Amino acid sequence: MLVSIFINHVPGNVFEYMTHKNIGLSDAAEAFVFLSGVSVALAYGRRFLSGEPGTPTRALGRRALTIYGVQVALSLIAVALFVTAAIVFDDEGLLAEHGRDIVVTDPVRALLAIVGLSHQLGYFNILPLYIVLLLATPAILALARINSFLMLIVSALVYVGARTAGLNLPTWPVEGEWFFNPFAWQFLFCIGLFIGLHLRDVMVTRDNLLFAVCLVILAASFFVVTNGFHLVPGLWDGVRETLDISKTNLGLARLLHFLALAYVISHLGLSKLLARTPVHAPLCLIGRHSLPVFAAGSLLSALGQIIQHVRPPAFLDEAALVGIGIVLHYLVARAFAERTARRAQPRQA
Repeated sequence: MLVSIFINHVPGNVFEYMTHKNIGLSDAAEAFVFLSGVSVALAYGRRFLSGEPGTPTRALGRRALTIYGVQVALSLIAVALFVTAAIVFDDEGLLAEHGRDIVVTDPVRALLAIVGLSHQLGYFNILPLYIVLLLATPAILALARINSFLMLIVSALVYVGARTAGLNLPTWPVEGEWFFNPFAWQFLFCIGLFIGLHLRDVMVTRDNLLFAVCLVILAASFFVVTNGFHLVPGLWDGVRETLDISKTNLGLARLLHFLALAYVISHLGLSKLLARTPVHAPLCLIGRHSLPVFAAGSLLSALGQIIQHVRPPAFLDEAALVGIGIVLHYLVARAFAERTARRAQPRQA
């Protein structure tokens, strides 16, 4: 997932067309939010539901504060990278997109907005969503403690209400709304949390009819986004306006596609097959240290965007860029794993 996010955040590179967003209606953002919900349930759910809400609530608050610090730091470093590149290459076009221009034209307000999370740079806007979701988790788990299905129903009602009323958090000083609407995306987070709380039951549940329906959804999505396997030119452009695929508001078509994809992967046991391959251990290591790896990947993506803008690379250059980025993902994860291991060792007298 983190590798896919890195590749997709360097738009225009040839490997971007190999990620699963090109064969369906969802992308890595759905996996990020869904797995975040599962992880939160596994880490904090059982203790909260057993009547000990204090400790997990404090832990969630600390985690949200840590991610907030990472978000602000990443935004400021990214701004510094793009401003420096604009000066070095004498190219103001590097500042013209994704909300970077206001940092130059109105730096005081931009700084306040970045610190207040009301101004989010393009490609640096999913962590604010995660912060809000973590802060809302104690209330979500309080509902789950009453009844986990009640929690899911309330979450679905919030999703429907937000979509119907157009509810979202505003941005400032640039008028607009959050790119990832927390009132909509909380539904996928809660679905992940629900599954995390019932993981043992979910793992043994297999429904062949549901599996067949999911396959149909995936096949239909693949057919549409590939213009009928390139046999029906213009098909995707012709139907995309009629499909509910809004990324900001977690369009229903996107949601259904991701859930179908997740069920098919689970049903086929693809994770078990992956466990037998050489890439499994490195990917698990990256996943265990997701925050520092995500932060490093975000900055590498910013560098990749600068390179793509200044001098669009050839295929071999893109391969080197993506390959080096993936290796650095692993090296960052390994460095943090070694640091954690050293801290866990008892001190010598």
